[in-house]
Amino acid sequence: MTRQIRLRDRLLRRRRRHHRHRGAVPRLRRRTRWLVTGALLLVLLLLAVVAVLVGRTPESPVTEAPETVSCTRWGLDGVRVTTRDPGRPADRGLFGRDAFGPGAETTDRFGLDFEHAGVTSGYHVLAEGLDWSRPVGVVLHLHGDGAFEYDNPQYSLSCMAEVALRHNMLLVVPRTPDTDGEATWWEHRDRNAAWFRALMEERVLVDYDVDRSRTWLTGYSGGAQFISQELLADHVDLLPGGGAVMMAGGEAPERASAEPTRSQLRELRLRWDVGTADDGDDPRARFDALSAARAGHAWYERQGYDHARIRYREGVDHFQLPYARILDRVLTAAEADTDEEPDEVGAG
Repeated sequence: MTRQIRLRDRLLRRRRRHHRHRGAVPRLRRRTRWLVTGALLLVLLLLAVVAVLVGRTPESPVTEAPETVSCTRWGLDGVRVTTRDPGRPADRGLFGRDAFGPGAETTDRFGLDFEHAGVTSGYHVLAEGLDWSRPVGVVLHLHGDGAFEYDNPQYSLSCMAEVALRHNMLLVVPRTPDTDGEATWWEHRDRNAAWFRALMEERVLVDYDVDRSRTWLTGYSGGAQFISQELLADHVDLLPGGGAVMMAGGEAPERASAEPTRSQLRELRLRWDVGTADDGDDPRARFDALSAARAGHAWYERQGYDHARIRYREGVDHFQLPYARILDRVLTAAEADTDEEPDEVGAG
């Protein structure tokens, strides 16, 4: 009897083990099927996303008109241009360096950094639309005190870039490296000039194959002062051809260390443009730009520059100069090899 009980118990244990094994298999299979199904669904979802991204067509242009600015305020009557967008991120490339690769010659680049001898500042390059199959000149514009033009290129600089484009010229706009109080070019002139020179030689002339016979400096107010008192006086070799346009400023230097060549004296075009109401009486502009421009023009004329000219604009104050038209007329006259600029009849 005891043996029968033992046999029965052994049989029951075997059946239980058998049933347990048979029940585990379906559960394992079901779990495997769910995992496989989930993985397949995930793969299908990823494939669908990739198909959408790869197969999509480029987004159609925005139907709304792009933001534009009127250039009438800066002397180009009836001209509206697309604003040069300072919101575009600069391409810093690897390790924070400003990248310059294929196609960059025709791309606007904003807020690029440049460091020289421990001094750092930024610059914009407005190059969109240039035809590099023809010679490309360069205009370097130096802002007035406070750097408004640099900080807001969507205004006057957009119109100056339009003029530069008309003449197939690159527009480069550096920001003074001055960090003491208000941003100025004329304070710490030697240091600022060393930085500016290095910017031209190590960045602008390396990145861009410009026609150096058409190198122009333009400056407004404090920028004009820096050109006449520092760059032309001590670094005139930066201008192998072309010239300088000083608007609402441009005083005589205290000293001059550079010796212009006979070719520079004969060919460089130096232009001063100032309003007769820009005499420092305006509480918004206490700088006597009228006297500064008059003295600067007279000094450079005495140095023997054949093409030193000044224009006085009757009743115009410090904030009314038509920068873009001034630049356009000077460049047009230079291309025609004449001192008679299109709208200068009767000018002083």
